[in-house]
Amino acid sequence: MSPTSPNTARGLALLFLLSSTAVTPLPAAPAADNDADILVTAQRRSERLDQVPLAVTAIGGERLAREDYRNLDRLAASVPNLYLNRNFGTSSGALVFLRGVGEGDSIFTNDPPVGIYVDDVIFPRATGSMFELLDVERVEVLRGPQGVLYGRNTSGGAIKLVTRRPEPGRDSAMLELATGSFARRDGRGVVNLSLGQNAALRGALLVRQHDGWGRNLTNGARVNDQRLATGRISLLVELDALTSVLLTADLTGEESTPRFPQPFLVDPANPARRLPRFRTPEGSIDRFTSADTDPLNDLETGGVTLRLERRLGDATLLSVSGYRFLANRIGFDQTAVAPPATNVILLQDQRQQSLSQELQLQGRLGQQIDYTVGLFAFAERNRQLTAVSFAAPAGTPQARFRTDDFFIAPSRAAGLGNWSPYLPRLATRSLSGFGALTWRPTARLGLSAGARLTHERKVYRVAFLTAPEAVLVLPDGRRAERRIADSWTDVSPRLAAEYRLGAGGEAGIAYASVAKGFRSGSFDGRARNIDFVLNRQGAIAPETVWSYEAGLKTMFFNRALALNLALFRNDYTNIAFSAARAGSNPPEIFRQNVGDARIEGVEAEANLNLPYGFAASGFFSTLSDRFTRLASSPGCTAFVADERRLDLRFTPDRRYGVRGGWSGGLGRAGRLTLGGELSGASAYFTALCNEPQHRVDNAQTINAQIGFDSADGRWGVTLSATNIGNRRFNGGSVGTIGWPVEPRQWILSARRQF
Repeated sequence: MSPTSPNTARGLALLFLLSSTAVTPLPAAPAADNDADILVTAQRRSERLDQVPLAVTAIGGERLAREDYRNLDRLAASVPNLYLNRNFGTSSGALVFLRGVGEGDSIFTNDPPVGIYVDDVIFPRATGSMFELLDVERVEVLRGPQGVLYGRNTSGGAIKLVTRRPEPGRDSAMLELATGSFARRDGRGVVNLSLGQNAALRGALLVRQHDGWGRNLTNGARVNDQRLATGRISLLVELDALTSVLLTADLTGEESTPRFPQPFLVDPANPARRLPRFRTPEGSIDRFTSADTDPLNDLETGGVTLRLERRLGDATLLSVSGYRFLANRIGFDQTAVAPPATNVILLQDQRQQSLSQELQLQGRLGQQIDYTVGLFAFAERNRQLTAVSFAAPAGTPQARFRTDDFFIAPSRAAGLGNWSPYLPRLATRSLSGFGALTWRPTARLGLSAGARLTHERKVYRVAFLTAPEAVLVLPDGRRAERRIADSWTDVSPRLAAEYRLGAGGEAGIAYASVAKGFRSGSFDGRARNIDFVLNRQGAIAPETVWSYEAGLKTMFFNRALALNLALFRNDYTNIAFSAARAGSNPPEIFRQNVGDARIEGVEAEANLNLPYGFAASGFFSTLSDRFTRLASSPGCTAFVADERRLDLRFTPDRRYGVRGGWSGGLGRAGRLTLGGELSGASAYFTALCNEPQHRVDNAQTINAQIGFDSADGRWGVTLSATNIGNRRFNGGSVGTIGWPVEPRQWILSARRQF
């Protein structure tokens, strides 16, 4: 939001205060489990969380189960300066902003700047990345640029999911059944089969169905439902004491309705503008006036990962090979108005494949130097048959728009080139080499340096069609198609220093770092104006983020209390933003590098374990942002006279979250667990032009859980509720429509261990 430099001053004072008290002896307290004890691989080596000189939040598998985390969208309640929600109109896409850096459009030509990894394999598309947390060992959220060890498209940070590995020498199984709001039914199972002392097979499966919380008043259909099945199978073979092979395959299928949008209310004082409040047809935000269509949201995604690991004395050689594919068809009404008004249906049929290969050598030289060096190669192909089609008013023979047939209805109308079917395609090749070294001249002091060199080439092709397989021929005889290619080379360095506090370095760590992140260049896959695309469209320059950060991680009272503090400044360059060219009719949608910005913030986290089973945790974070340069006007002067004062998207002045819980024995009966969390944010905008309807000032969520486990741990039940206050704030919006967040829901689950 607006610049608030006192935040930085207060943060520096708090950092100095904590660093001075961290080395002061404190009264001992009984030892307790703490998130700081989780082993993480944020630096590509296994380290205890409180000893990692990065801003990292980690949530272990036991906590994920205890607090009933079922997919990624719960993470924002536990991570400073993270916005994570379902992307506009989808049930499977992730909308992620971290420290003010993110991407609001899920089209494949725009790479997300917050990388999402599963077992060290990048998931390159936002579509399909709202992962179910199925048999997950832990989740790590790395805040700030991760350009050296993770590479391209992590300029905002990285989210790492680490799944559970097969366990040789142990047979086990778990079965869970759940029911909940809107006729929800879940079935979840995990099986681990030992294949001797050196091999094991592990499988996990989830099936979900719920009937949806909305209704289309035009045809009476239930909407916002979900039909999902996802599974994963892993084979681990330990060839000898030094060599292991891990092969994993996963597959997800979904047939759901897309999320229905709701129009914003018209401002009675200015009918040309909208208010930041949703319409409520028939008195309900979950009643929608929409086209008489069969909304479409079919997803199939999966892949294979091969991980080879070999110890070589004091070093380890690692190879990670990944293949991913995605097929997604989506069709929904963009206007959200009732017939006989004309409805505009967006149709997309995306096909994606990617290959990635990483080779990494990691080890130690003597007693003072740790190193990591590696090579990374990535190749991806995308194509997306796209159209915007007018649906006929209700009551005519063509009233029911058949999205299952997908492109049976669109046709090209004279003078309306912007609304024609078209086919954008993108091929990407990326190669990089990286190295990082940490020198420890003393037991407490560490100095680190690293860099990654990346070369990337993209080829963008687009064709305007008269039918799915027929390219439009222009009046001058030219085919309406174009090829654009560009390449970029980037060097992303990182320099850091760390100092361990207290006796033996066990009281915490202080660190400071300078790092760069690189977001790949792109092309405007939304541009549909034929003249612009064929004659003027070019590549969008890469974004970069230079981050300057200082942090402190401290432990008190025999590790019962963990306090973390981070201060950062991001210099954010060549911000890519989509806009409409002024004066064009029909709208000439294009993407541009709008300018540069500076983002500053403070992040504080606390985790406290108390006697008698009580625990509490929380965070408080700030963001202040301002444009330092505008390359060109983004066309927002109707809303903000001085466009340099525009707020970046999803950058509230403050975010907060607090959680409390208790777990205690009930004698021979078993163990009872209670917990709840409150999270929220001050006001922010979901669109760069800061139009009134895109202002969110009521973002707050309350969740709670109660669970019981038998004394032998063989069975248990959990009752959880999300969004208890039923605050239906805007989760994302475009133009005059937005997508309210999900309503209050409850889930009752029962599980059995075998």
